Amino acid sequence: MSFKDHGFAMFENIVDKRFCDDLNARMNGLGQESAGSRRMLDHDWCRQLGLDVHATLANQLNELSDLRVVQCTYFHKSPTSNWLVTWHQDRSVPVASRVDSPELTGWSTKEGMTFVHGPDELLAQMVAVRLHLDDSLDANGPLRVILGSHQAGTLSNEQIEALRQYNRDVPCLVPKGGVLAMRPLILHASSKSTSQNPRRVLHFLFGPENPRFGLAWASIS
Repeated sequence: MSFKDHGFAMFENIVDKRFCDDLNARMNGLGQESAGSRRMLDHDWCRQLGLDVHATLANQLNELSDLRVVQCTYFHKSPTSNWLVTWHQDRSVPVASRVDSPELTGWSTKEGMTFVHGPDELLAQMVAVRLHLDDSLDANGPLRVILGSHQAGTLSNEQIEALRQYNRDVPCLVPKGGVLAMRPLILHASSKSTSQNPRRVLHFLFGPENPRFGLAWASIS
């Protein structure tokens, strides 16, 4: 499977399953039993984990090699914190501060962090790496993607609907300790879980050292 063409790839055994159990216990100790947090890089251990995952995965995914970790979000889908996500692209990226430029839109503040809709030129370089702390199964609301949809750039609602109707989607069933690497612009969605099994994920976002457009990344790793 070509990451360049398809916009995603899955890799097993990136971290040890017992280490995933340690991470889940750590998250519980932080009070992160809820749906999640966008501010995981506030923790030294998470920044180091991002570096370790990058070092391991860059040998298998060339597109990651020149990028650095710029954000990590924790997701915890469970019977008590359950949701569905409609078809969309991940366009918001965390930056140090707002920049006045007509190329930059979609400004927002979440959990005290500043986000902007990244220009397509920037988003096309970025890679999201989702480290699965549990098995991602058909029943616990796995991510689904539409192959190659990242190549069209930012999509309108009408384009999203057309792609959804005329292209098959692929469920991303990733075992515990594995990762899903994906381009942020790939069209993706997830259903509600129908299982008692949790689906916990650390979603690392990697970008180029210089995001350009007058921007600077919010986090320093």
